[in-house]
Amino acid sequence: MRAGHSEIVVDGYNLIHKLFLSSESVPLEVLREETEKKLLSFQQETRSPVTIVYDGKGGREESACGAPLHIIFTPASISADQWIIDYVKSLNPKIKLVTIVSSDEEIRRYGTAFGATCIKSEEFVLQLKKTGNADSRKNRYIRSGQLSFKEKKFNDKLLSDQEVDRWMKLFTPDIS
Repeated sequence: MRAGHSEIVVDGYNLIHKLFLSSESVPLEVLREETEKKLLSFQQETRSPVTIVYDGKGGREESACGAPLHIIFTPASISADQWIIDYVKSLNPKIKLVTIVSSDEEIRRYGTAFGATCIKSEEFVLQLKKTGNADSRKNRYIRSGQLSFKEKKFNDKLLSDQEVDRWMKLFTPDIS
């Protein structure tokens, strides 16, 4: 990975449901293949490493390392959500250049808490639709990922009461 290029970690089925809104009659495998093609095009244009994570539940195994698009099918005992959270937690906090693509509020909350940039799947779909266009070459990077770590992590805005409550739930041990 080149310096300055953020790794993109995608909540696979969450993105599929935003990318293909009316796809009930299309087999899931076809939707995965189409999504992976779009992500591969995005990866080739941005030069950012891309990992897509699916709930495995007996599905395919992880793709070969070194592939342009890293595909993960989690074991049946671990959800894609949990895999993404654990992955971000495992990274060195000083060099976190990770962007999580998910509309799942829990993933976004944990990702932000551990220093990742988060973008909703709906917003990322717009970026994917631009991939391959001449305009996308001028605007290669995810807009919300352009702020530096310092700008993103440290600002002078106070947390709302709702945000404080979320943090308290997240970090207060459950004593039962």
